[in-house]
Amino acid sequence: MTVNKQIAIVHPAGKLEISENDKLKNIQKLEEIGYKVTEIKPQLDSFHNCTSSPILERVTQLSHALTMRKYDIIFAARGGVGCTELIPYLENLLPPVLPTKTLVGFSDISFLGNYLSLKYPNFRYIHGQNIFSQNLFTGPILDQKVLFSLLKDEESENTFNSPVFYEKKNISQNIEGVCIPLNLSLAESLASIRHIDLPKNNILFLEDCNEFLYRIIRKIDTLINSNFLKNTKAIVLGNFSGCLDAFEKEVDRNLLIKVFSSKLNLPIFDLPIFGHNEFRFPLVTKAKVILNLNKNSSFITFTHKIEKDEHIATTFSPALYCNKLDHSHKSIKIHMTGVGGTGMAQVAGLLKSAGYSISGSDNPIYPPMDKIIADLGIIPDVGFLNGTIDKHHPDAIILANVVSRISASLKKNDELEDILTKNIPVLSFPSALRKYFLSDSRNIIVSGTHGKTTTSSLITHLLTELNENPSFLIGGRPANFDAGFALRSKELFVLEGDEYDSAFFDKGPKFLHYEPKITLINNIEFDHADIYENVEAIEMEFLRLAKLTKERNGIVIANLDDPRSLRCAKDSKAYVIGFSRNKKIKTRIPVWILKEYKTFSGGIEITCIQPNGKEFKFKSGIFGLHNALNAIGSLAVLHANNILNEEKSFENIKNYKSNLKFLTKVRIAMNKFKGVKRRFELLKERNNISVFDDFAHHPTAIVTTLEAFRSYMKSVGKKGKLIACFDPRNATMRRRVLQDQLSQSFFHADEVFLGKVPQDMRMLKDEVLDGNSVAKACGEKARYFDDNEKLLATLKQEVRPGDTIVFMSSGSFDGIPYRFAKEF
Repeated sequence: MTVNKQIAIVHPAGKLEISENDKLKNIQKLEEIGYKVTEIKPQLDSFHNCTSSPILERVTQLSHALTMRKYDIIFAARGGVGCTELIPYLENLLPPVLPTKTLVGFSDISFLGNYLSLKYPNFRYIHGQNIFSQNLFTGPILDQKVLFSLLKDEESENTFNSPVFYEKKNISQNIEGVCIPLNLSLAESLASIRHIDLPKNNILFLEDCNEFLYRIIRKIDTLINSNFLKNTKAIVLGNFSGCLDAFEKEVDRNLLIKVFSSKLNLPIFDLPIFGHNEFRFPLVTKAKVILNLNKNSSFITFTHKIEKDEHIATTFSPALYCNKLDHSHKSIKIHMTGVGGTGMAQVAGLLKSAGYSISGSDNPIYPPMDKIIADLGIIPDVGFLNGTIDKHHPDAIILANVVSRISASLKKNDELEDILTKNIPVLSFPSALRKYFLSDSRNIIVSGTHGKTTTSSLITHLLTELNENPSFLIGGRPANFDAGFALRSKELFVLEGDEYDSAFFDKGPKFLHYEPKITLINNIEFDHADIYENVEAIEMEFLRLAKLTKERNGIVIANLDDPRSLRCAKDSKAYVIGFSRNKKIKTRIPVWILKEYKTFSGGIEITCIQPNGKEFKFKSGIFGLHNALNAIGSLAVLHANNILNEEKSFENIKNYKSNLKFLTKVRIAMNKFKGVKRRFELLKERNNISVFDDFAHHPTAIVTTLEAFRSYMKSVGKKGKLIACFDPRNATMRRRVLQDQLSQSFFHADEVFLGKVPQDMRMLKDEVLDGNSVAKACGEKARYFDDNEKLLATLKQEVRPGDTIVFMSSGSFDGIPYRFAKEF
């Protein structure tokens, strides 16, 4: 039997006390059905006798399962005390958008399941069983049949007779509503969360066990006093086993029902087929339920269907459980584990600018990041050591996405293991940005496989010249600014939107945290092979970003020449502004068209056609067709921003035509743009030899970059060789998945020097890029070096006057570019 779904087993209440053999029985049965099962096990020991592992280990494992795209179903290992303490920590970890998920659990898991179902429109909670329950496969056949039908997304409808009690009046009409299945104790806990409201016309299904009657009455009072039941139309009581009176005698069920009926003034239905005993009929949060009433009998019909919701994003505030505090943050200490990364260092700069006290740790940090960290006044602890957190006593911790429990050399991260034993709030840097900076601003997100840094730098520069004074966070160093970050206007923020994952506990893209109001989608290609299975999986994330923009009443800017970008924009149903190089394009949406561009020694001259049909010509200090399109995309973003500036009622935007008078200032501003560090960056020129550093690391980027260099060499009259030195540094390029494409990407170069493929012991041998095979496929002009020092020595010997050398890497290339520029 083929199911083709993956199950992740999570332990929100900690380790199990059953044997491995007992666990394996249920896992093997699930695998026999056709599921692929992964258990995410807690490793740390308890520090008290209530739960079996620390809060942060459990919550990061749960977050990992919720955000890992390959897990369709999450099964709780058990219920148990501990789930209620996770929510404040979980809120710091999760993005506003999750992939479609189903959580199956029971008992205390109902608290998590209902909270997440009420937060995320596309989340489904099934209150039925925990995966290691003894009666998962030995309980009533109907319970098993319905549960596994639901997991296979099959249609299911079930009807049961159920007596109804209502003290105030007789009821004769049917009641329709949505199911909320809760343990009574957990209903009390959920009622304590102020930002939670049960859906309109809900029917509350309650079960509990081993409770004195006076405690049950107290919990009912809590539900009444908190106004938790304001939208509830009826109560359905499941099994209450071991309910005792003051003399420790079991309470008659009829008395229990009368207590509920007299206190709640709601119809009370009697249905003991769900609860802690043998019967655990599956209930689905927010699924439609019909309570049928007539003179002779009453019965309940479960449709198990959740009304379709086109939304994907939560409306919960980003500031929940976040100590944003007032204007002075000097008393708040934040520690950044992995502070030396480009993104982390920029976020550290923003936090310092906001007044927070920042400490950090990392492995040895090399140029240029070491200077950036030093300029921020941060003296990082070297190495990820146990004891670092106790040394700094932070109020919050931000983890870089490179930080994981096991490194590429298969070593434990002692600092992270220590963090997981504590109760300090932990965030990824995208989550920290959302909570501390982005919740109240208009956010412009620049996304795409290529061109993000240049385009976001250009947009920031243009908005600055238009006196809009934006804050910004860019994954590089714009030459027009002192750094890749600045905290300026609180109303406008420009961010480079990265599709790579956010942290070891958040396997979704960073850009889903960024609360977009304007989103540019430049292009979508396969990349990040370590986290994405194929390009369709990547496209899905961009679609989520576009839908999130739509749900935040924003505007999507799309490269209409890229079919995936165009599809995401259209399928999001957002308002769209396009840009294209196709002069004959026919579309009803506003579109900016690249008519032509010319290369000169200082950059390019671009002629475009505005959405109103008029031509607009300008110059800019960038090179290549790809950058000409980046410039046109930037104009489309300014167009969108201008609409939002002028149009007060967004509902009328489809009938609105923006005033484009701002272009007069843009022409001057474009000519002032100096580009980005490590994008076509000239390191040195001597003896007619030019040495450039560039961030290009994907095959497509290599092609467009080398093409731009060819055009540049022609415009300045250079006659020598174009020598491409490539460093397969990042997680995709060190893999074999794009090897054939990489071999075909150097055709613009006269010579190719391929650097060493870094070692990653987590990868299988046949997964690793074969550098020699790439060189051989490139022909005689290419060589592979298994040692970058050999590459440097050979290059020094062979370079000649007139040559242009381009170093391409997503990393430091072991410092080779700067050393060569200094020594040749």
